[in-house]
Amino acid sequence: MLTTDQAWARCVRRRPRLRRIVARYGLPEHTDDVVHDVFVAVMSMPRLYPEGFDALLDTAVWRRCKTIATIEATQYRLGFEAVLDPGDTADHSDSVHDRVDARRLLQDSGALTEPYIWVLAMMSLGLHRREISQKTGTPISEVDRAIRGIRRRVREKTSDRLPQKYP
Repeated sequence: MLTTDQAWARCVRRRPRLRRIVARYGLPEHTDDVVHDVFVAVMSMPRLYPEGFDALLDTAVWRRCKTIATIEATQYRLGFEAVLDPGDTADHSDSVHDRVDARRLLQDSGALTEPYIWVLAMMSLGLHRREISQKTGTPISEVDRAIRGIRRRVREKTSDRLPQKYP
C-alpha cells in the first residue's frame, strides 16, 4: 500500500501525462481543473496500491473528461436548438390553453382525422404554427385551418361540461 507522500509524488510525476490526456480529449481549457479534481478524488480513497495507481489516475481523468464533454455538448445543443422566442401568438395564455386543450383532446381523439391528430400532437408538444408548417411541409394557412377545426371541436366537447349561464 502507498503512503500519502508516495501517492502524492506519483501524482506529481504523472501530472504532465494527465494534462496531455485532457488536451487530447479536446478540453484544453479544463486541463488543470480536471487533473486537480482527479488528484483530490484519488487521494481521498482509503487505500492506494502501487500496482494500479497509474491506471487509476488515467481512468479517473478519462471519466472526468467524458462527463465535462457531455455537459458541454448538452449546453451547446440547448443553446442552439432550444426555441427561445415566444412564438406567433399575441397572448401567451392562448398558446398555454392550446397546449392544454391539445393534450386533453389528443387523449380522446376518436372523432378527429389523421391530419388533425398530427397537428394536435405537435401543439401538445408546444410547437408553434410556423414550426408545425415546416415539419409537415404544409402551408401555414392549412395549419391555421386545422387549428381552427381543433379549437371548434374543443369548444364542442367542453360546452356540454360548462354550467349554463342562464337557465
